[in-house]
Amino acid sequence: MGESSAVAVGSVLNDRYRLESRLSDPDPVQGCLWLGKDLLAGEIPVVIRQLLSEDTTSRFQRHWPRLQSLLHPQLPRFGELLETQGTVWAVRDWQDGSGFDQILQQRRERQLVFGPGEVLLFLRQILPVLAVLHGRGVVHGDVNPRNLLRRNSDGLPVLLDFGLVQGDGDSPLPGATPGYAPRAQGRQDACAAWMDLHGLGVTALVLLTGQAPESLIAADAVDWPWPEGPDLDNDFRAAVERLLSEDPQHRFAAASEVLQALEAVPMPDSTGPIARSDRTVALAPAAPDLPDLKARSTGMDVPDAAGSVPVQPRRLSRAEEREKGAEGRLWPVVAALALSALVGTAIGWYLLSRGASRGTAPSTSRDVVGRPPSVSLPPAEVDERQQLLSRLRALQVDRSWFLKLVDSSLLSRFPERGGRLPKDSLEDAPLRRVWNDLAEEWLARIEQLPPGLRSRLGQLNDADWREPQQALEKQGVHPRVVEQLVSAAARNLLPGDSQGRKPPEPYRQLWYAAAVQSLADVKIETLVAKPRQATNLSLRVPSGGARLISVAVPSGYGLVLGINGTPLMQMTIYGSEGQVETERGPLRVVTLPSAVGSPIQVLVTNEGVASGLLTLSCRADQPDRPVAPAPNRPELRPPLPNPVRRPEPAPAPDQTFPSEPVPDSATGAPMQPEPPPGTEQPPADQPSSEPLSRDQPSTERRSIQVPLVLEDEIQ
Repeated sequence: MGESSAVAVGSVLNDRYRLESRLSDPDPVQGCLWLGKDLLAGEIPVVIRQLLSEDTTSRFQRHWPRLQSLLHPQLPRFGELLETQGTVWAVRDWQDGSGFDQILQQRRERQLVFGPGEVLLFLRQILPVLAVLHGRGVVHGDVNPRNLLRRNSDGLPVLLDFGLVQGDGDSPLPGATPGYAPRAQGRQDACAAWMDLHGLGVTALVLLTGQAPESLIAADAVDWPWPEGPDLDNDFRAAVERLLSEDPQHRFAAASEVLQALEAVPMPDSTGPIARSDRTVALAPAAPDLPDLKARSTGMDVPDAAGSVPVQPRRLSRAEEREKGAEGRLWPVVAALALSALVGTAIGWYLLSRGASRGTAPSTSRDVVGRPPSVSLPPAEVDERQQLLSRLRALQVDRSWFLKLVDSSLLSRFPERGGRLPKDSLEDAPLRRVWNDLAEEWLARIEQLPPGLRSRLGQLNDADWREPQQALEKQGVHPRVVEQLVSAAARNLLPGDSQGRKPPEPYRQLWYAAAVQSLADVKIETLVAKPRQATNLSLRVPSGGARLISVAVPSGYGLVLGINGTPLMQMTIYGSEGQVETERGPLRVVTLPSAVGSPIQVLVTNEGVASGLLTLSCRADQPDRPVAPAPNRPELRPPLPNPVRRPEPAPAPDQTFPSEPVPDSATGAPMQPEPPPGTEQPPADQPSSEPLSRDQPSTERRSIQVPLVLEDEIQ
């Protein structure tokens, strides 16, 4: 194997990967990590591990197919294993984020630690990753904060650095981070899933206390003592203690067991950092007593120790008395002005509330999440919120309903938060990023609606779509067909429900909008199927839309129906009573019996991103006719008594006769030759109606008519 020093920065591996910088020092067991760029994929960053020994190469070649089969969003995608320049290289994708060891160090400088809610959320998010890994028979071998990363895009933890990866039951490798690996791993016990869980338990305790593992347990201690700092729920503490235990009777055996135990732990109110228990707080000095400057400057009497002030009455002058009388006469005017201002304010608020209910976006003095804008938010995030508000106002969407929509989407994606929305703190920045992405996605879907429906979102109800539904039913459309029309439109606005069912609020507003739009735009095409004559129809189906075709069939006739279109079109055929005659499926040719009735309703939906042309051809099938009985064959005469026959003359050379049948050795009866394949042989009791020819052999022996000779004539 080549040394890592022989490879320089800027080298291109396999004409694809360019080495940018070295991420770790060379190690004979784990290799050397490099940051690279994929030149064939737009120079996206990748991580390339250089394998420096034969044992490491053999181990990675054995486990790399398993790693490539791991498909989890919190695991990096493992690429190819290539050999170039005398060295084997393992490629995986790059994850952008901050390591938990870096976050821990930053909080130590601020005298902060991970809160119980934050650690509980972290464990619930990373345990499914370990469950997938262990399900493939793979053990990570070095779970610690340095190999765990908080991704910037969504704030989820990602498991990295598989340099010590081994199979379940293999011997562990040296080089694990001290303090996080169990003692059994140092004794070279067989690798097992519980070893990764032990490292996760030590990681949780380090995050809770902010202390290194060697300061939490003595070198000669067997069990981990519980530190004084963390104040956890009893069930939460019991789960962490089982993670730290190496006793086979007490420790967890699988990640699913840990996850099940943590599901019963109530989520704390806060999922952010908290202050350390030994944090030093600088107290502000007490403010000095200030002299009574007002009393000194005005010359007023200062109360004595008893709190009494001598009162010296003064006689008012005539000018002061006139001013006092004028003030008394102005009070009615002031009261009238105040009353008119109060009434005007009430009328203004009433008009503003009515205008806001019609879909006008409110003022931007408050941010998207319904709180005053925080000065602690980054300027880029504040600008993004203002742009979102501008789009919301331009689309004339009710703001309060839209906030509920995005909040519900976020909470459904993170149920472990227990209904708590992200705050303006630094720790909730990844969740705010997810909130903004969801808002952009919902706005893109709402833009598909016409302005009249967008402004009514938040106020639609069940009666808004019942009127067009009843109008279609009066035209002969069955209610089940109407339901399918609404479902097809709802699937385009509400992803995740393949059946387009009516969801709860606030999503139900989009279902109502889809129902109103689909039923208002539906066009019913009517055809009459004719016997022995094809009737054709061509029309265009919009993207995400549907077309309804009603085919009238003559009484007693069936229907032959052929539909052509794009591969993303689906069709459903209903009978006259609304029953499903042909389940939803691709366009094809269908034959329906006369029992289906008339009219037959054909619903065609287009699930493509562009409109498509639909061609339909139909013909009334002839009704079933009773089968006529077969005509009676003429009765054959009984054979005459065997007369005395003369010997048959030899056949002429140009005549072809069948050979004499060969007697059966078992029965003595003559064996008839078998007919040629594909020919039909008449019954034995009926003569063949086919004439014999010279070129076609016969299956029966042909007799020659000979004049009868009586015995007395012979004599």
